[in-house]
Parts: sequence; C-alpha cells; structure tokens
Amino acid sequence: MIGVKFNGRLGNQIFQYAFFQYLKTNNPKQSFFFINPHHAYLTKYFELEPYQSLTLGSKFYSIIARSIPKLIRFKEIYIQNIQVPKKIDVTNWTIYKGFFQTDWYVKRISGDFKIKLKQEFLTQFQERFGELFSTNKTIVVHIRRTDYMNYGKRDISLPMQYFKDRLDALGDISAYKVFFVSDDMDHVKSFFEPMPNYVYSSNSEIIDFQLISNADIAIISNSSFAWWACYLSKKKNTVYGPKNWLGFRIGKEHPKKVMTDRFVWCDVLEPKS
Repeated sequence: MIGVKFNGRLGNQIFQYAFFQYLKTNNPKQSFFFINPHHAYLTKYFELEPYQSLTLGSKFYSIIARSIPKLIRFKEIYIQNIQVPKKIDVTNWTIYKGFFQTDWYVKRISGDFKIKLKQEFLTQFQERFGELFSTNKTIVVHIRRTDYMNYGKRDISLPMQYFKDRLDALGDISAYKVFFVSDDMDHVKSFFEPMPNYVYSSNSEIIDFQLISNADIAIISNSSFAWWACYLSKKKNTVYGPKNWLGFRIGKEHPKKVMTDRFVWCDVLEPKS
C-alpha cells in the first residue's frame, strides 16, 4: 500500500494527481491511496479517473484513508523540487510527498492522463465568453501577485515590466482582445492603462482557468494554476512562460523540469552584461 499527499491549491493538486496516476498506472499490482483526500477539491471542477472521482468526494473514504497511516507505520519520502525527476521504484508502506511540478511524470503515465473539466463549468464559460472567443483572436495575460509578494518571506512575483515586454514583443495586437486575469486587478489597471481592446476580467477561479486555457496566446505568471490551464488546453495555443519559473531571479530552473517543451520560455530580467 502506497500513499500520496495532497498539498497546496488547485494547480499543485493537479500535479500531485498526475504523479499519483504515474505511480498507479506503472505499478498495477500495487495499491495506492491519497492520505488526505479531504484536502482535495479537484473533484469540484474535474472528472478524474472513475475510482478517484468516486472516492475523493466521499467522506467515508476520507475517514478510512486518514486512519490508515495512524494504524500502520509508513516510511515517508519527500521528493524535493531541486531534484531532477526520475523513475520511482515504489515500495510498500511508503508515503510520497512533494509538488512534482513537471510534465515528466505526465508523459510517463501508462495510457491517457484522465482529467477533464465538468460539463457545468464548460457551459458556464461558453455562456459568458463562448461567442467572444469564437469570433476574436485572444490574448490572456495572467498576473499573480498577492501571496507571491511574500511567499516564504521572498518575493517571487514577476515584475510588471515583464508582462509589458511580452505584450510589446507581439507587435501590433490591435486585432486581438486582450484579457487580463489577476488576483490584484487594481494594480494591473494602474499599470496597463485602458485600451479599446483591453478587458480586465474578474471571475471565479475556474472561469479564469478557462480564459487562460482558451486563449490563442497566453502570457503567464510562474503559477501552477496557469501552467495547467495552458497545458490542458485543446487549442493550438502559444504560451509564453517566465524562464526558470520560480528561479527567475537566480537564473536557475526551479522546480527542475518545470519548463515543458510545450511553452516558449522568456527571460524575465535583463541579462547581465
């Protein structure tokens, strides 16, 4: 029996679910469970592999799953973000913890990665934005600030100039609808003065997720939420992400292998001469 722990918010939980699926599909004779299913809210928005869709929303399953590590001694293994992802040789009575922020595990899931948005949220987006997105070319700029400005006593938010530089690099964008998605919209509005094609959009998190996912061009923060919105997109989108992700200030990729080959990676700070 092998456990995986949920930690963090929606984007991080999708990474942890992907890691879980990597372990499970490559070790079909072993039993796997989430040790804290009560912490997950994936099933609020997503349809998962059938068994997980059923159990993660079950209070009874949650009670059982949380009880197992209290009754049986497990070895805990924390997979650090500084480690390069590699094959996991699972052993029984082990709990894996970590954030697993890479598509290395996703690419090695045996079969399809089973996750899709529930129809009710697809319908909500279609009713509000479907026509606009189907009749216009779109750019979505995702800017995360608030908690990132003091994240473990560090500021890991991207400078606003980065987003401006990325927009400027696109050239003439007057033919595009440009959506700004942010947790600090007042600051965004003060930095990006109104233009006829700008839309400052404040919505629920799952509508914001779909705005990013449905963009023709996405300019994203170093956020796992935005990473997954782009990665799960069914469009032939172009995604510009900050090179080195959380390590943009020190010039080293962090977490290791977070920079998927699906995105275009751009310098955040001017290279030192």
